[in-house]
This record gives sequence, C-alpha cells and structure tokens, in this order.
Amino acid sequence: MTRFVRAALALLVVLALAGCGGLSSEGPVEPGREVGSGRPADLRVTFPGPRTGEIQESIVRGFVRAGAASDAAYDNARAFLTASVSEAWNPDASLVLLAEAAPPATVLVNPTTVRITAKVAATVDEEGRHTAAPPGSTVTAEFQLETVGGQWRIAALPEGFGRWIASTEVNRLVRPYAVHYVSTSQRALIPDVRWFPVDRLATRLARAQILPLPEHFDGAAVTAVPLGARLLGDAVSIDSGVATVNLISSKLAPGQTTRKNLWAQFVATLIQDPAVTRVSLSVDDVPVNLLTLDGSAGTLAEVGFTPPPPVTLAAPVVRRGEEVAVFDPSSLGDQEPREPADQRPYPAVPAGFSRLALSADGNELAAINPGGDGVSRWRDANRYVVPLPGGAVGSPSYDSRGWLWVGAVGAGGAGAPRLFVVNTASDPAGADAAAVAVEAAWLAGRRVLEARVAPDRDRIAVLSTAADGRDARIDLSGVVRSRAGQPQRLASPLRLGVSLVRATSLAWLDDRTLAALGVLEGSTLQPVIITVGGGVRALTAAPDAVAITSTGGERDLWVTTSTGRLLGRAGSQWVDSGPATDLAVASG
Repeated sequence: MTRFVRAALALLVVLALAGCGGLSSEGPVEPGREVGSGRPADLRVTFPGPRTGEIQESIVRGFVRAGAASDAAYDNARAFLTASVSEAWNPDASLVLLAEAAPPATVLVNPTTVRITAKVAATVDEEGRHTAAPPGSTVTAEFQLETVGGQWRIAALPEGFGRWIASTEVNRLVRPYAVHYVSTSQRALIPDVRWFPVDRLATRLARAQILPLPEHFDGAAVTAVPLGARLLGDAVSIDSGVATVNLISSKLAPGQTTRKNLWAQFVATLIQDPAVTRVSLSVDDVPVNLLTLDGSAGTLAEVGFTPPPPVTLAAPVVRRGEEVAVFDPSSLGDQEPREPADQRPYPAVPAGFSRLALSADGNELAAINPGGDGVSRWRDANRYVVPLPGGAVGSPSYDSRGWLWVGAVGAGGAGAPRLFVVNTASDPAGADAAAVAVEAAWLAGRRVLEARVAPDRDRIAVLSTAADGRDARIDLSGVVRSRAGQPQRLASPLRLGVSLVRATSLAWLDDRTLAALGVLEGSTLQPVIITVGGGVRALTAAPDAVAITSTGGERDLWVTTSTGRLLGRAGSQWVDSGPATDLAVASG
C-alpha cells in the first residue's frame, strides 16, 4: 500500500469518527500505538495550550478543556500552570464527570481569582470509586492566577483538583473495569468494579490490583498479592500484546495454589485492556512459574484456575391470586396459553402473604406472613412457619447454596440482629429450621427491606432503611461463610446508588448490575439501574410499582403493581402483561 493511499484512508477514518460525534473537533489528531501492540492504533486527541494574551477566564477554561486529552502526558494542560503548580498537579487526583457537554461557566471574582461552575453527573476518586451525584447537582472550584512573563497562568489549584470531563468525553476517557480477588468459599474470582482513565490502562489496572483487599471483601475474599508489593518502574509494558508485570516483593507465599491465585488475579484484570492478549508475571525479576504454564497466560484455564460451573436455576413462577405456576414470558399474548416446559406443581399461597420467593432448585417457596410478623415456607403442599426471633420482616430471598435470607428487627435494642438465614437443607419442621442471625454490625438500628445474594454467591446487596423508614440505602458486602457454607457475617459495606432518595425493591441483573425501585428526586418511584461500580440510571416510571425482578437482564425486567398487574418492558415503555400478585425468580 502506498504512502498516499495510507494517508487517504487515515483521513477518511478521522472524518467518519468526527462526523459521529465521537471526537472533539478541537485540537490535532495524532497517531496512536505502534503496529503489534495487540489492537488497532488509537487516535490520540490533544487540545491546544495557552495563546499569547489570553485573559484569566480563558486560561482556566483552556486548562480544564486540555485535561480531556488522551495522551496521558497532559503537556498542554500543564502549560496553563506555573512551573511549581505543574509539577505538583496530579491529573488523577479526582475526576469530575460533568452532566453536560458545554464548558463550565466562568466568573472573574477578582483580577487573580476565577470561579468555575458546572452540573456534575458523578465523581471518581483516586482509587477508582465512582459516586453518582443527585440529579441537578453542581460543582464549583476557584483558581488563583498570576502573571508569568506577562502572561496569565494558574498559580494555585483547588485542593485535590484533578480533571473535569465533559459528558461527551466520558466514554472516551474513563470507563468501568473489574479488579479481581479470590473467594474464600469457592474456587472463583470476585470482581470489584472501579472506574479508570483508559490511557495507560494496563498500568492503572495493575496498580489497583496490588493494593490491599477492599474492606467490603474482608473475610469473603483474599488477595495473593504480597502486602507492600509494587510494580518495577511503576509501570506495565506491553509488547506484541503481552503485558509484563514485574512485582517487587520478597514476601510471596509458597505453594502452587498461591501462584495460581496470583496469576488468575492479574490475567483476569489485565486482559480487560484491549491492548493485552497475554500476561507475563514475575516477582523480583524471577518468573512466577506454574507446572502447566510456559511463560505467559491469556486465560484462567491456562493457569489452572477453573471457576465452578454455572448453577442451573429453576424456572420463574408467577402468583395470580392464590395460584402459583411456572412463568413463561414467551407465551404472553398467545390466544391459547401454552403449557410450560416445567410442569412441576406448586402449592397455593393464600391472599395476605406477600413478596413471594423461589428457591434455586424450585423445591421451595417463601413469603412474608400477613401483618409482616414472620415468614412462611412451602415445601410440596405443606406450609412451615419459620422460627424467627424478630419482627418487621423484609422480603425473603434464597441463594443457590441452600440458604433463605430474611431481614427482621430482632429483640434487644438497636444492636440486635437485623439479618437472618435459614438452612433449607434441614427438615423444615425440625429444630435446625430456625433462623440464625448473620453478624452485620453496620446494620445496627436499621430495618432490612431486602437482601439478595449476587450471582457469584459471594456478595450480597442489602436494601435497608432507618427505623422510621427514612434514609434508604443499598449496600454491597462480601458474605463470610463457614467451611460448611453457612453465612456467618457480612464484611464492611460499600454503598451503592448514593443518589437514591428512597428505594423499595431490589434484583440482580448480572454480577455487575442491579435493578431497584427508587426515587432519584421529587417523589416519583421508578425503576432504576444501579451498577456495582457506582452508576445510577433511571428508567421510565412504571405506574403503581411495588416490586421489580428480571428473568434475564435489563431487557427482561418485570414490575408487579399494587393493583395486581404485571408490567413488562417494550422498548423504553412498560406494557400490561396480565394479572400477577407476585413474580418470583430464582437467583444467586
């Protein structure tokens, strides 16, 4: 291919991308990675530095805009700063993700002070924790300026100021990725979702992986990375798609299991970078050898880390009045109802019982007793009252390891237990069928409305309120189990959906996403999508909604209403799909 043809093709690509709105029209477009890096070359975007004679407001606007460069050097942004401020500025100290594409509003407070204000969608801290802002929130910062050689330059930044990124630039510059840890209860990895700038991604991911285990996984997971380990040269190099990780540490624990865990963590985490196809791992310049591995790895199977097979879950059930039957969404709208593939009979659940739950194997149902004073289980045609030392119970839910979870206000004051489990493997009429408290000190004084174990079976999302029903919050926590698999305590909480004002129902869509009924602002209760990485997104309101669940991800969301109807999604709208008192879906 001639140089002319290559140049013409490159120009066509740039014009096509610019026409799609994926790149800013400001600043030059430069070549990206060299051939052989593992993915097609990126288009690097930079923005101009300061021009001669610019006024104070323009200097600040130019600096903020130049922070959206994709070259990871930010040389043009630093050109707006004095030498000392440029040296001290950390572009990753914090990221403010703006809610609008327009540049922040600027005000000249006095000749040496400029204030900027913008609507904010979320913030990301230096560890990658994403926090969604309440709708309509604004952020303000003040910059101090001085003249250098007759030109205005920024002489002082607000404390912790990193970068402000316009809404149109967010997907290009910062995205969610998972950092992985090893479960203590099964041979599996647990993802911890963070948000990172996409430049130098492999290095950013590796730096996050060597940090200590997050508190919300304490006891539920471990890390094979030695405490205090660091990256040689503080970077990960990539050559022909192979990312080389060289840790500096003299404390790597012995044994093949530890080595496999270490490999699994770095492979699962770094392979998310499109530039990485394989990982090479060393400690103090000595390769971390495995009996089955030769040099580098690109999959968990290559390092002998085989996750458990997926759990087969029972088909969902729908309750219409008292009748409970297998739910087949594909038959909705049929003139002649089809018989579901799963023909198992379910017992009737009388009126007055609410929030039906289905066990993973389909052999049990559970629901809140009339009046909310307890929980009942149905096995075959028999009903069993759960011995539960508490009242004001929340919605029951099963996990796929055979435990029924119930929130309840135990006796004994604010510090009494708030969360209980029942071993469904025991005789439901026997002494072992009583609910047992799960330690979670952070739930003291609160009421658990719902607790749902994630599909990975190692994490749980807990929806709770204060005793008076206010201060609703959703927390993610690791489940610490005994060797026999019994849940014993929950790790410290990581709050999700911070911008929610109120919430009433919860369901997992996949291992990174939940759906809830919540209020973001005002008083409208509506379905919302919550990511474990911190994001919150509202869906179209569903009239009279009381509970939400899913039969297969966001597209298959269902809402039951206070009027006894089932609403299903049709595009962005909700359509009436017939009568339903409850829709119960087996899950993690």
